[in-house]
Amino acid sequence: MLSALATGVEVDAPIKLPGETDAQVSFSHVGQRIQPTGLITRTGQRSWILTATAEEWLRSGDNGYLLSVLHAHTKFFGELLGEARDGMTQSDLLTVAEEKYNCSWNSLDQIHRRTAWLRSAEFATLDFNYMLHPTEAGLEWLGKLELAQPGTFKRKKTRSSEHVVEVPTVHPLVSEALDRADLDKRKHNIGYIPRSEGDAFASIRKFVAALTEETSRQAIDEFAASEFGLRPSSSAAALSAFKNAGLVEQVGFSLYRATPVGVACLLESTNLDFLRVIHAKFSFVGEMLEALEEADTPRDLAVLGRSRYGMPTESIPEVRTRLQMLRSCDLVEEVGWGRYQLLPLGRALARELPLATPADPDELHSENQGPTEGDFSDLAADLAENLRSAALDSSKPERFEKAVAEAFSFLGFDSQLLGGSGQTDVLVSANLSGDMGYSAIVDAKSSASGKIAETQINFDTLKEHRADNTADYALIVGPSFPSARNSERARSHHIGLVEVEELIAVLRQHSAAPLSLSVLREFMQGRGLVKAEVLEKAWAQEKRLFKLCDRVIRQLAEEAKNADTVTSGALSAHDLYLILRSEVESPPTPQEIESVLSFLSSSLVHAVRKVGSQYAVLEHPRITAMRLLVLASNFSPHENE
Repeated sequence: MLSALATGVEVDAPIKLPGETDAQVSFSHVGQRIQPTGLITRTGQRSWILTATAEEWLRSGDNGYLLSVLHAHTKFFGELLGEARDGMTQSDLLTVAEEKYNCSWNSLDQIHRRTAWLRSAEFATLDFNYMLHPTEAGLEWLGKLELAQPGTFKRKKTRSSEHVVEVPTVHPLVSEALDRADLDKRKHNIGYIPRSEGDAFASIRKFVAALTEETSRQAIDEFAASEFGLRPSSSAAALSAFKNAGLVEQVGFSLYRATPVGVACLLESTNLDFLRVIHAKFSFVGEMLEALEEADTPRDLAVLGRSRYGMPTESIPEVRTRLQMLRSCDLVEEVGWGRYQLLPLGRALARELPLATPADPDELHSENQGPTEGDFSDLAADLAENLRSAALDSSKPERFEKAVAEAFSFLGFDSQLLGGSGQTDVLVSANLSGDMGYSAIVDAKSSASGKIAETQINFDTLKEHRADNTADYALIVGPSFPSARNSERARSHHIGLVEVEELIAVLRQHSAAPLSLSVLREFMQGRGLVKAEVLEKAWAQEKRLFKLCDRVIRQLAEEAKNADTVTSGALSAHDLYLILRSEVESPPTPQEIESVLSFLSSSLVHAVRKVGSQYAVLEHPRITAMRLLVLASNFSPHENE
């Protein structure tokens, strides 16, 4: 690539990479990523040239010189090989990078990248025990380097030549909201905000402007569908986020309106007041301006958010949502590939905002070992509240129909709100492969008395709807079904009766231990009165395996720490069974332990390694937890809706 640039290749011209593949790149795609190495520099928006350093390497062909350049521009590069003088696993190197060199890495990816460079230059080897060792050439190269001492990697806080800026005036209502804010009780997850042309604030403005008058939930869904292409479930998630932000409030049955502070934010030409209100309601918003003095990537900011500011997880999507908002307000700018820096206006605003005091990391982690709430617990609570009130609002049956459709959508079904004459209210489908798939019609019955009478149910019509939609099952959802005769008739017609509180119980458990659609079939195929307890065994098994994962990896870590000549720091599934069977009243089965070990040793998790019939831990359990959190953060349930 550097040779191609030396010959004057166009910025968009494809450059074939060496090897048997047909892979091609261009400087328009990778130039920004190569620049931090000190090998190229930008001369214009779409123009790059080689640095003198790159030209010297091309002339000499000395790979040691190239790696010295990378060492000069890359954190923990030569230091990695120095730490491995006597041999060290890559997992141990990750721990060293974090504990001694202040690297906030959630996985072995950065270690693998550096190791690959060192091995390609034949400066290091990796033995069959996955131990990294420097070669003679590597040791000679190390002798020429100036290595940073542990603890010296600190971000410089330079503010020279920074001009003083004036922060736009805050609206009095927004100022009151900031004064009332309890910084320690703010929510952590902003949640789902649709993007209008990639800008969250543009979407917020449109929503708040559309709700300056009392607006029905149906009208909101129609607006969200036409303006953003949202489904009802996504509209509900967005509405929940705006309510939590204090920009929208519920003023009646299925009626919503922008709050006074939300309307006040609309009056300003900038989005700073919207940001101030969001800061008052959600943690690590204004505090991120402070954190940007030390970190410049979403991953490092996520680490600081959890270690200092009480965020329950290192959620990169939540960090990116905040960064996008800060960029929209001209408080930060992106200066490289996924790297951000604070702008003068951002620094000035940070001085004005009430900010939470950074917590002591050790104290914080002793109290917060992981997420205290699922990402969707707030949404599940909102759905439950809506189901309870809509079930009693018999004057507006369509409201309950919509609430039921949203509830089943939350459970993972493709939920279609049909309604109308001759139609079922809701059609839910489990779109699974082959004969695993199934569907059900759902009839939503509301009643002001809280009881569904026998006269409200026409079983023959329900059977017709089931046949018309070629559905496998049929359910009726209502506030309660006190009539024993209704239950008997439903059973004889192969129809399930689901009381609202039972459905809410399923939603609540699902937010804590989600079940697959194939497991939820047990609930959907119920006849007569259907109880949430039919899923209790499945929920208990999910939670049991979650705990067993933690117990197994910690036992392996303990064994590795206290290795002896008999086990050599590794244990078999049978060994683990003998250890764990006496710890709890209901011990895990050997099959469950094997299942957990298979998961932990998979190529995706790679927390343990199988050696013969034994398993050895490859990293500290905390690193495994970090990797799984990062994996979860890459799933966005509303991204394609």
